[in-house]
Amino acid sequence: MKFVSVFLWATLLVMFGIPHFLSVVFNQMEYGYNVMIKASIFVILFNSIYLFSRFMLWKIGKKRKNIITLKEHSAIQISHSHFPSREKLLYVFFFVGLIASFVALLLYTNFYLGSIFNANWGSFYVIGQNLGYGNVLKYTNLLFFATAGVALVFRLNGKKKLFVISSILVLFYSLITGNRITILPLFIALIIPYVFNEKRNISLKQVIFFTTAGLVVIYSVYFLRLLRIYGGFYLLMSNFDFWGINNQIITMLLSGDGELSLRNTFYRFIEIDNDWPGFNEAHTYIRLLLIAIPTSLSFGLKPPDFAITMGSASLNNIYNTKSSMHPTLYGDVFANLWWFGIFLGVFWAILNSIVDNFVNRRSFVIKAMLIVLFGVVYVIAGRGSVYNGFFIGYTGCIIIFVVFLMTRLRLSK
Repeated sequence: MKFVSVFLWATLLVMFGIPHFLSVVFNQMEYGYNVMIKASIFVILFNSIYLFSRFMLWKIGKKRKNIITLKEHSAIQISHSHFPSREKLLYVFFFVGLIASFVALLLYTNFYLGSIFNANWGSFYVIGQNLGYGNVLKYTNLLFFATAGVALVFRLNGKKKLFVISSILVLFYSLITGNRITILPLFIALIIPYVFNEKRNISLKQVIFFTTAGLVVIYSVYFLRLLRIYGGFYLLMSNFDFWGINNQIITMLLSGDGELSLRNTFYRFIEIDNDWPGFNEAHTYIRLLLIAIPTSLSFGLKPPDFAITMGSASLNNIYNTKSSMHPTLYGDVFANLWWFGIFLGVFWAILNSIVDNFVNRRSFVIKAMLIVLFGVVYVIAGRGSVYNGFFIGYTGCIIIFVVFLMTRLRLSK
């Protein structure tokens, strides 16, 4: 149906489906066979409930309205000259917002670290912990995710120079911060035209492209992870050894280290049968329902960050207060509601239907911005960082529609 929630399932396929299947087939398992079978059953039941619920919602929605897909507002059918003035002003504002987020990052880095050459993920993390709500980078990141989708607007509309400039801004933002998820808007902007291709048949050329793109994405994510180990982009380049760095990345990949090892925490939760303080209380989903209310102002109704609780269970350290864990979406729903978590498939079907229809019924520029934004959200959520992902989506929507209202007010004058 060409819906943006396809990114959730693509992420789960890469991070859980394929490696889980191969681990069982080749008997390369860190946990017992019973744990692996239970994980398989849980995932099959969750997916089945989701699929049935999504199908029923689609049938109901189909009777009420026609579904609008991206191809109806593609660059092929809408050229720059046919854009209403409001649409032109929109992408100008978003481009300025992306530039502003990058400039703010540079100023922030120079102020706290003295130079971008001293920038690394660890330093930013420590500064953020010390500043709390006063951490400007936290708000800069939200502006970045809300505006990075302008790269897709430029690509679809044939603005090659602006597309290259916006892509470079996203790339360097990611290299400076060392934050792996900040590279996602660029990858999503690159592959969206292929994912939403109106041709149903997949050619050999597309298979080769998607395979290559997938390998590039995985390699890039592990490269950004290596930046943390080396202490930042400048230090990595100062000791640059292409073959040595490449071997380290390949070793991490083949050993299941990093993103592909997150599913192991899901297995651990099954092994301990969720016997951990704070589990089975649906904390992630209570937090989602109260996403607009800061935890400190919720009068105790909003639970603390459940990722910390899962981190404690993963480390087997009840005193942990800082280390978080994201065990893929499957691990998150299991930790929240045990085996009853399979019924959260209904929740995700409803949520994804709302998001998909919300995105698909926007005008060209807003739709493109939201597709990139929620593409990022779904990748993060599939990884298991559900609340963080949707908080980015929530704040990003606010920023996007504030810009939209600004352009309407300006034009009305």
